[in-house]
Amino acid sequence: AVDDKKKQIKQLIEKIPTDQTALFEYSIDWDLVDNQLMEKRIRPWINKKIAEYIGEPEPSLTDFICSKVLAGSTPKAILDDVQMVLDEEAEVFVVKMWRLLIYEIENKKQKAAAMGV
Repeated sequence: AVDDKKKQIKQLIEKIPTDQTALFEYSIDWDLVDNQLMEKRIRPWINKKIAEYIGEPEPSLTDFICSKVLAGSTPKAILDDVQMVLDEEAEVFVVKMWRLLIYEIENKKQKAAAMGV
């Protein structure tokens, strides 16, 4: 049922706001944001993006952003923090990261629902 899975992913992505204001106001289920989610899904993405923007990996910046997300910081606060380093890329970065975070959380919810948890 690969098509079903693709359809589910597409539906999930369509549910996530693309508009920054709506995106930043999206209610995050912080209970589902744990170390496993961070380490497996979010951190590698942050690491890769930071390296793309800066030209080399910045482990301390990656750690900092991950800790902010884990602490339940608002996207606006994270944006303010990375603005200095990422400059005009900061907004795009935080928007994409936030969409990824929401996607991973909603995906986790769907899987739990499918397993009847």
